[in-house]
Amino acid sequence: MPQARSRIAIVGAGVAGLVAGRELAGRGFDVDLYERWPDVAGQASALEVAPGVWVDRYYHHLFETDADMIALHEELLPGDLEWHASTVGMYAAGRVWPFTTPRDLLSYGPLPLPDRVRLGLATMWLLRRDDWEAMDDEPAARWLGRACGPRALEAVWEPLLLGKFGDDAPTVPLAWIWSKLRTRRGKRTAREVLGYPKRSFRAICVALRDDIERRGGRVHVDREVVRLRRDAGGWALALGAPGSYRTPLGDARADGTEARADQVLITTPTHVAARLLDWPEDYAERLRGWRYRTAVVLLLELRRPVTGTYWINVGASDIPFLGLVEHTNLVPHERYPARYAYVSNYVAADDPLTRMSTDDLLAHYLPPLSRMAARDIAPDLMRVWSFREDAAQPVPVLGTRHRLLPYATPAPGVWLANTTQIYPEDRGTSYSARLGRRVADAIAGA
Repeated sequence: MPQARSRIAIVGAGVAGLVAGRELAGRGFDVDLYERWPDVAGQASALEVAPGVWVDRYYHHLFETDADMIALHEELLPGDLEWHASTVGMYAAGRVWPFTTPRDLLSYGPLPLPDRVRLGLATMWLLRRDDWEAMDDEPAARWLGRACGPRALEAVWEPLLLGKFGDDAPTVPLAWIWSKLRTRRGKRTAREVLGYPKRSFRAICVALRDDIERRGGRVHVDREVVRLRRDAGGWALALGAPGSYRTPLGDARADGTEARADQVLITTPTHVAARLLDWPEDYAERLRGWRYRTAVVLLLELRRPVTGTYWINVGASDIPFLGLVEHTNLVPHERYPARYAYVSNYVAADDPLTRMSTDDLLAHYLPPLSRMAARDIAPDLMRVWSFREDAAQPVPVLGTRHRLLPYATPAPGVWLANTTQIYPEDRGTSYSARLGRRVADAIAGA
C-alpha cells in the first residue's frame, strides 16, 4: 500500500505561512492552512477600493535586495512586479526636505553643513561594516550620537527611533539600524527605485494560495486556531467559530470543531503562540518575553496628493505621527480612482491611539497634515479607513541574537516561524517569504 502523506497544519495564512505551505505541498505533505481573517495575506492584506482595484491596508514596497519576493513574482506572476523611482523626504522646521540622494543630505537645512557631512560619512562607514553580532550589543542611539554628532542624533535619528520604539528607543541595537540601511542598497546607485506589484501585494498571496490548492492542499479562511492538544493520533486543533476575527487576536473561543494533523507550524506572534498549548515554563517565558509595537494606520482617499513626495519621515515634535506615505506618488495614480496616502504610527499596545475611532484619528491628524501640505486638505478627502496591527513590529533589545527562537519547539512535531526570527533584518514581505522557505526546509529535513 502507498505510504500516507504526513499531515501538517499551518496556523496563519500570511506570507510566511503561505510560502511554507506551498513548499511543503510540493514535497508531498498533506497541507492545511488555517487563517483567522476572511482572506489570505495577513499583514499584506488589501482593501478593494473599486471593482478589481486593491490597495494595501498597510503600506509595502520592495527594495532591489528583496530577492525572495522578487523571485516569487517572477515565478507565479511574471510581469506583475514593476519598479518606480522613489522620493523620500524629512519633515522638519516647517517644511518637507528632500532626503533621497547624497546631494539632498548636503542640502538639509535643519543641520549645519559640518553635521551633514559627518552624518553622511558615518552612514557610509556603518554600511561597510559586517559585524552585526557586535552591533547587536551596541545601543544605536549611543553609537549614532558619537559617530554623527549630537545635533544629527537629535534632528534625524532620535525622531525615527522614538517614533518607532517609544520608551524602548535607547536600547534598540545598532544592528537594527544597520540592517535597515543595508536593505536600501540596490543595483542602481544614482537614484533609489522601489518595486510594487500592479495588483497589490495581496495578488502574490492569492497566487500562493491557488498554487497550494493545485498541489492538493487546503486553505481555510475565517477559521482561527485557538488551542492545540496532543494525543495518540498526533495533534488536534480546536477551531474558533466563523467571525472570530472580530475579537482581539488570541481571544476567540473554540466552537467544538476540531481538525487533525501530524505536525503543526505556528506563524502567529509569540504571545499568541504562547496561548495555544501548555509549553514548558522556560519556553513559555521565552515566548512571552517578546514585545511588539502596534501599527496604527489611517488610509486616506483624496482628490489630490498631500505633497509631491512618496515617503516622508517626520522629524518635528509637533507632528503626532511617524510618517506619511503617499502610495500614488510612487505608483501611477491613473490606475486608481483617487489618490491614496497612509498616515503611520507605531505605538505601545495601551496607547490611546489604539482605541481611537477612524473619525477621531482623522480629527487628530488633519491639522498637522494640513500644515505639512501648506493648505487645508479636508476638502480633498473622499473616504477614510483605519487599521491596527497589534503585533506589527517586534521590539529588538540589546543582545537580541541570543533571544531568537529555533524553528523546532519543545512540543514534538510543532514548529514556530514568525517575524521575531527574521532579525537582524526588519519585518517585511520578502523576509517573511524567506522565513517560510527556511522553516519548510527544516520541517522536510526533520
